[in-house]
Amino acid sequence: MSLAVYEWRKLFRLPALWVFLGLSLLFNAFLICTLSEWDRTFFNETSADAACLGQRVDQAFCDGLEAMPETENRAALLQSVTGLEDIFETYDTGSLKDFYTDVVKTSPTAVSWMAWKYDLLAKRVDHLARTDAGMDLYAGPVTQGSHQFLFGTLMRAMLGEAAMAAMLGTLYLLGYEELHKTESLACASRTGRRLGRTKVLSSLVAAPTFLALVAGPSLGLYFARFDYGGIWGASVSSQFNYLSDMLLVRPFLTWGDFTVAGYLAAALALGAALTAVFSLLAALCGALVRSPYLAALVLGIFCFGGLGFTSVLGNLKLWVGYEISCFQPTIVWLCCGGWFTELGLNAVLPWQETITVVLDLLLLGAGTALALRRFMRKDVMA
Repeated sequence: MSLAVYEWRKLFRLPALWVFLGLSLLFNAFLICTLSEWDRTFFNETSADAACLGQRVDQAFCDGLEAMPETENRAALLQSVTGLEDIFETYDTGSLKDFYTDVVKTSPTAVSWMAWKYDLLAKRVDHLARTDAGMDLYAGPVTQGSHQFLFGTLMRAMLGEAAMAAMLGTLYLLGYEELHKTESLACASRTGRRLGRTKVLSSLVAAPTFLALVAGPSLGLYFARFDYGGIWGASVSSQFNYLSDMLLVRPFLTWGDFTVAGYLAAALALGAALTAVFSLLAALCGALVRSPYLAALVLGIFCFGGLGFTSVLGNLKLWVGYEISCFQPTIVWLCCGGWFTELGLNAVLPWQETITVVLDLLLLGAGTALALRRFMRKDVMA
């Protein structure tokens, strides 16, 4: 049997892992149950209307909605779409550019980065105006709340849970021989000294599996309560969807065209890659620090200390350092509710969250490969 299979058996037969995943699912179920019954009813009725009338809000949509049997929710929806105009036809990203360049005005370099980003974003607004993406209904007045719950609150919880499972699982595999006092025996053979690479590869495969184990039941429960049947094809850049940052409200401007279904698929794919990044980060710590407990401490300091460091840089108005620090995986995780958008102060590049994950995979992969050269080379005679 392959050595990787043995490593997976060690990991997935660990009772603590299943306890953690079970508690994670209970927490996610609690989050879903906190949503109000009125929001659920309005969302489901709006989705049913969109399934009948289509997503594009035009005169035919309004006429069809008005002809349907009147309900309190339908009356509120009709009021919100009557006289709706495409905001992207007149939207100017210059206001965003002015706002964020003013925030970072103490750093000329950061000012130039922000100005460049929002100049690029102006082209996306022109494209959205031509395609009438802003005229999609999505979920009407409850769009922003439902979108941020699914892709912000729930997605952040699922990614955090999967990342923690991936990191702890990686440290467990790398420290297994140390914990069981068999490291010297393993290092006595050439295969044993090379076991670290197998452990890291096994943990990398397990990382997206943890996300699947958490996201599958959690999303299943969420979609059982909220009917997306008429919403999957809606543009996430509907004018009913927006982001709010530093008291600044702006449309949900993505760097590419996304339907709700496409956005969910892209977010899950990026989330799977992000869990692999956290697994590699744990592997690097585990390869450099022999004790799994000390490696876990170093890993925690790196993750939480990195967030604190970014906050300190922002408070000190060291904006170049702040922007560079946003390329760490914990910042990408925190910003999951705005993935594939301009991300305000937390990005200077289009698609920065995707670029960050790719760069982190490459850098951490290379760093881990170098660190593994000294992994499990403890003197057998010690």
